[in-house]
Amino acid sequence: MVVLYPIYFDRTRPKGLRRVPKELAIENPLAKNIGDVVYKLGYKCVLNPSKTHPADWANPGRVDVVLPDNMNRRSLYKQVAQQLVLNPTKREDPLRLPVSGLPAKLPEQPPAYPKGMKGNTILPLHSPAVSGGGVSDNMLQDMMQAFQNPGNGGNPLLSLGAPSPASNASSSSPPASSREKSKGKGKKPIQPEDMVMDLDLE
Repeated sequence: MVVLYPIYFDRTRPKGLRRVPKELAIENPLAKNIGDVVYKLGYKCVLNPSKTHPADWANPGRVDVVLPDNMNRRSLYKQVAQQLVLNPTKREDPLRLPVSGLPAKLPEQPPAYPKGMKGNTILPLHSPAVSGGGVSDNMLQDMMQAFQNPGNGGNPLLSLGAPSPASNASSSSPPASSREKSKGKGKKPIQPEDMVMDLDLE
């Protein structure tokens, strides 16, 4: 399993936090966009919208990838980075991951950072640096509901605004709906750390 955080592809970050050469990095990388790229490349992956790199508190989200036996993580970094460079983050991209309880529109104010600190200018709607941000229980439940009852031909990603997967995307794992239903009986409400999005679904 390889974990991909947006900070790994962030052009503004120093080497060490950034995992790819600067020429393959972009400004304002988002976990949702990284997940879409990995999914299109055909790898099994899970998007965790609430997981955050400790050095990138304002940009929540990460992607967990099942790495094939014949591939190393540096090759994966490069493949993902090349696609991100071809499709740089757009200002409206945060709207592709709607958040219950927050306006379905871009924030009017720029992200708020502590005095003297700079950061990304495009962030997920639930970023703590965005006015009105914060991961709510309703958001997590609504996002999980999209996976338990997917529309759009059975692809929950399309319900959440993701593009249609490439034809070579693998779909060998069982649907998230059956896994979540079997796990959810008699258990406590969904918490941020429990909520994932399986991007290996058709």
